[in-house]
Amino acid sequence: MQSVSKTAIPITVLCGFLGSGKTTMLNNLLKNSDGKKLAVIVNEFGEVNIDAGMVTHTTEQMIELSNGCICCTLRGDLIEAVDDILNTREVDGIVIESTGIGEPFPIAQAFYIEPELLALKPELPNLRGRVKVDAVITVVDAAQFFDLYKRDGLLPDDQNQRGFGQLLAEQIEGADVIVINKIDLVEEETLDDLEEFLALTNPRAKLIFTEHGDVPLEEVMNTGLFNITIAEQSPTWLYELANEHDSEAEEYGISAFVYKNKRRFDEQKLIKTLERGFSPNLLRSKGWVALEGSNDAFLWNQAGKQLSFSVFGQWTSPEHIQNEIVFIGTELDEERITALLDEALV
Repeated sequence: MQSVSKTAIPITVLCGFLGSGKTTMLNNLLKNSDGKKLAVIVNEFGEVNIDAGMVTHTTEQMIELSNGCICCTLRGDLIEAVDDILNTREVDGIVIESTGIGEPFPIAQAFYIEPELLALKPELPNLRGRVKVDAVITVVDAAQFFDLYKRDGLLPDDQNQRGFGQLLAEQIEGADVIVINKIDLVEEETLDDLEEFLALTNPRAKLIFTEHGDVPLEEVMNTGLFNITIAEQSPTWLYELANEHDSEAEEYGISAFVYKNKRRFDEQKLIKTLERGFSPNLLRSKGWVALEGSNDAFLWNQAGKQLSFSVFGQWTSPEHIQNEIVFIGTELDEERITALLDEALV
């Protein structure tokens, strides 16, 4: 068993599949932080960190890590980011929001294993004893969980048979707390089935049911629920140590691209475009859009079959107006999606 200093800074790792509601939950936690100084690290899969722009209640410091996943390609960047926080700020805790395809155990290992044993640069700072994982929180989208779990997300030459179901299972198995979000969007029978499934998959995890990511701070922070001894005995923990972690695109066939345009959308044209749909392979899209006749900046937020628009603020000046939407999925036709959106512009 590894010893951890009593003064070690607690880290809360926030995981969950694309669109499950992690950023909404993070905002709620920060808004109700009760005066605690919390540093935030937001990891985005795409080249533009849309999620970082959606975090509106940062109390101490926020670091953006984009265009990769902190459980593999950006794990060294994660170590350096946490080291920078420890060296430059006095904080009560650190919250790490992982990308939607991040896995908990590889993230936690960054704080307990020497960098060279993780096949990382040996000159990276060693964080052992300086921080401790307080809890791994996995957010589950009650409305689309079973559809995703059963979905064939395998690549044609995938020898390991790693589909979305396995990714979701690993996010659940590595959790100390499972937040079942969007319960207002499902029938009671579906919710009962989901509760039974999660309890069987990870019987040690605490289950919390919620709408709109509204979870009390004390339920998910300073809990002391993460147990390094139990984690080290997990087959998944051992597998991650013994094998080089592939990138997300290679492992799950998921990729992302960003649509940008400084012209406003025609609202009626955009509605017709959305009714036509973009692609059955689209898992997640999010960003900001500008509509003709309004100075409001609208938040575009799509997960699975649900898409919503809400006012997020206002454009400060005409030159700052820019539609910026990240699309995440498998085998997306970037040219087609771009053409459809271009047709909806004024």
